[in-house]
Amino acid sequence: MSELPKRILALLMVGGAQSPDKAVTIEELGTKLSAPPEAVSTELNELIVAGYVQLIMGEGQARAYLTGTGIITASSTYS
Repeated sequence: MSELPKRILALLMVGGAQSPDKAVTIEELGTKLSAPPEAVSTELNELIVAGYVQLIMGEGQARAYLTGTGIITASSTYS
C-alpha cells in the first residue's frame, strides 16, 4: 500500500470516522492531507474495493468512514 492510502486510513482512525454518523467528506480529507480531492477520491475507491472504507451520502456529499476491517488495518499501523 502506498503512502496516501495509509495516511487516509490513519486520518479516518485518528479523526474518529469509524461509523456513518462520523463520516467525513472527500474535500475534508483532501484539506487535512494537503492532497487534491481527485487523488483522495482515487485512493478511497481502492480502499473501498479492499473493504477498508465505506461511502455514504450525507448532506448532499459522499462521506467516508472506516469499516471494521479498516479499523483493524489502521490500528495495525500503530503496533
